[in-house]
Amino acid sequence: MSKIKYLKGNWIVKKTIDKNTSIKGRCFIKNISEHYYELKEDVKTKINNQLILGHQLFKIFELRNNLIFYYNTGQLKNNLLYKFERKKNCRSFFFCKKDLYFANFKIISNNFFTIYTKIKGPKKNLSIFAKYYRTI
Repeated sequence: MSKIKYLKGNWIVKKTIDKNTSIKGRCFIKNISEHYYELKEDVKTKINNQLILGHQLFKIFELRNNLIFYYNTGQLKNNLLYKFERKKNCRSFFFCKKDLYFANFKIISNNFFTIYTKIKGPKKNLSIFAKYYRTI
């Protein structure tokens, strides 16, 4: 059963990283082909009361048992971001160099979904909690 097709449309995204860093903006998910989607985010990142504008584009492939997210811009273009396994409740677990990425993708309803990411490594220890709210 396809999950991503129910998420096509416009979204508001709010991400929390720590008490000094938050991200807010808009997101759009569109269908490119039967099992291929694009997720675009235009966001404002607030770090210690300073704003940074950002833009990110992701490719999403929905295969039989997996949802696979790839970066689609910048130096990371075509690099894996998430590989959510449906049999494991849409969890993603992988290593990138010396860093460990653990993520959980959860569709709460047709109007709300979340992605929680924990990144641990020699110089990293952070959590990103992203909430997506459908807009009209």
